[in-house]
Amino acid sequence: MRPHSFLLSLSLLTFMALPVQAATRHDLAMPGVAATINGEPLPDSVVSLMQTLAQRTDKQASRSDVVQAMIDDRLLAGVARQQYSVAELLEDNKVGFKPEIQIQQSLVSWLQSGYGPRLDAAVKAEKGGKLDGLILARHEPVAADWNAVLGAQPKMLLEYALDEKGRKAAAAVVLLSYRLDAKTRGRISLLDVYDAQNVQGRNQLHARDGGFAMAQAQQLLQWRYVMRWAEARSGLGAEGYAVLRRAVEDRLLRDGWMALIGISSDIHDDNENLKKLAASATPAEIHAYYEAHRDEFRRIEKVRARHIRVADEKTANDVYARLQQGEDFSALARRVSQAEDAGRGGEMGWIVHGEKSLSWLESLTFVQKAGVASRPFRSPGAPGENPAWEILLVDEKVEGWQAEDSPEVRYVAAQDIARKKALQAYRDTLASVRAAADIRLDKSLAPLARGAGS
Repeated sequence: MRPHSFLLSLSLLTFMALPVQAATRHDLAMPGVAATINGEPLPDSVVSLMQTLAQRTDKQASRSDVVQAMIDDRLLAGVARQQYSVAELLEDNKVGFKPEIQIQQSLVSWLQSGYGPRLDAAVKAEKGGKLDGLILARHEPVAADWNAVLGAQPKMLLEYALDEKGRKAAAAVVLLSYRLDAKTRGRISLLDVYDAQNVQGRNQLHARDGGFAMAQAQQLLQWRYVMRWAEARSGLGAEGYAVLRRAVEDRLLRDGWMALIGISSDIHDDNENLKKLAASATPAEIHAYYEAHRDEFRRIEKVRARHIRVADEKTANDVYARLQQGEDFSALARRVSQAEDAGRGGEMGWIVHGEKSLSWLESLTFVQKAGVASRPFRSPGAPGENPAWEILLVDEKVEGWQAEDSPEVRYVAAQDIARKKALQAYRDTLASVRAAADIRLDKSLAPLARGAGS
């Protein structure tokens, strides 16, 4: 569960301190730049990569669509930072990946997706045709290394974490030394690997799994190779690479913010903002929802039913066969049923929803189809018992609606009201920051959406 600190309304009032509305201008004349956001450039090279990625899921994604998305990500990431810490937005907790690792994971994933064939060709051109050719030295942790980092004796831990002594020792255990290119050498320590893990990975390391440590070091080497290649050899350049990394961070912060305010949360998630909005739903709002969605609250009010109870499955199947041949249910119940109501033809009378605590058989009548005798079924019983067998016939069902003031109605209505309020607040926020931003576009771009959007 995310820690929560923001319970303020996401209305336009939140942004009263923003500058006055600034119109988007199609007057940008900067070579290699598609747009500027409050003076910060979006290079064409980054926009082209982002369009390639977008078209993997939407072949119609245009350059203008991509620029709009990047602008919105940047603006909403700014809102997110105003309202939450990065640790909250990216869930920096004891079980998940640290924020910096989340950013690196996403960045490498985007680069591999966008530059896959070129990256593959670059790796094949390395010594031996794979990244192992970049490794200058390799060291798998031995017992002395683990003892220095974790202690000689196993410890009971409430959480998987290293103390300062352990971190210092882990930093001194160099798993890989490498050279990415003529200018770039580096090392990957056991501490680098440790800090790149979630709780499951840290568990493996506390189990002193040297093979796992080396595999994770190899993965970090791959990440570093991809990031260095993108910066130095992809055509992005240092500036474009920095903008791309910022775009990755913007997207993650925006997504984290949307989850925290309840836009992308499941209806049953323990979301503080949705809980607050649901709790504040007024009787008038509940009534309006109830009137507009009455069919959602339709239920069976009462059922009139009969049953036949016999001792074993064979007898039950024989009775069921006779019913299928047209014999009268009540007459058969009087002759063969072992239930107390056999003399009444198995009549159970009217069973009313919520009137009393219902037996398992009475509860079953509400889901049984009316007018058709059920196939035989066994009564509940403890192991070793010989429970009776039942055949059930529902004669009539009377429909109604759940009461407007029932807990069930309030819950369903309040959840929907909360989600709609959160969505409207999101739209208001997006419209507000779009209106306040200073956006300049290359003349080749189509006009961007300036409404609330999604």
